[in-house]
Amino acid sequence: MRFTKMHGIGNDFVVLDGTKESRPDSETVVALCDRNFGIGADGVLYVTPAERGARMEYWNADGSLAEMCGNGLRCTAWFAHEAGWAGESFEVLTERGWLSAEIAGEYRVRVALGPVTLGSEVDVEGTPAVAVDVGNPHLVVEVASVDAIDVSGVGARMDEATTGGVNTGFFERSGSGIRLRVNERGVGETLACGSGAVAAATVALGGDGVVDVDLPGGRVQVEIRDGQSWLTGPVARAFEGDWAG
Repeated sequence: MRFTKMHGIGNDFVVLDGTKESRPDSETVVALCDRNFGIGADGVLYVTPAERGARMEYWNADGSLAEMCGNGLRCTAWFAHEAGWAGESFEVLTERGWLSAEIAGEYRVRVALGPVTLGSEVDVEGTPAVAVDVGNPHLVVEVASVDAIDVSGVGARMDEATTGGVNTGFFERSGSGIRLRVNERGVGETLACGSGAVAAATVALGGDGVVDVDLPGGRVQVEIRDGQSWLTGPVARAFEGDWAG
């Protein structure tokens, strides 16, 4: 199996070209993502050309099919552009429908993640949080310091306790925007989470605006306008290879 390893500020993926490789099953996804016995990744992207640009299918590291992945969408867009399937501005078909993407510079991509819906306030182990729908489910908690939080521990417990699982993000306000750490469902804490950045930015902004979001792996920019969201940031191709299985 030929693969490309990509990442968006440390949120890493095994990318499979659907014109050359068959769609992986859950067992294969788990094996590919294993950091000791496989390639190692937060998830697998299966990318194919489509009438408006490209199609993205995404699985978490535990083999579960996910509705959305912001950084995965950005990597998909660059992969499709570099493969010659799409130009500078195009669309990507996801489980959420068609979403626009544009090349914003060398290895830099801007994507639309669609509408963001704020839900009710919920309790995260004694701390108030906001449920946010970015095409996938998030709980967003504002804290005084993200460094003081057991992100993986609390996030894993919330993921297990929530039907269908949930991503849990903790953010603090900073001079340049917000700092964020996210425990992703079916994965654990990651260096970055694109949809989590959009969810946290929506809560932090409280309306329309643009904000820089600093994650452990780097910085992305989120824009919210009239309930719609955009995510901009760098992507990288780490390496290519053949997986023997």
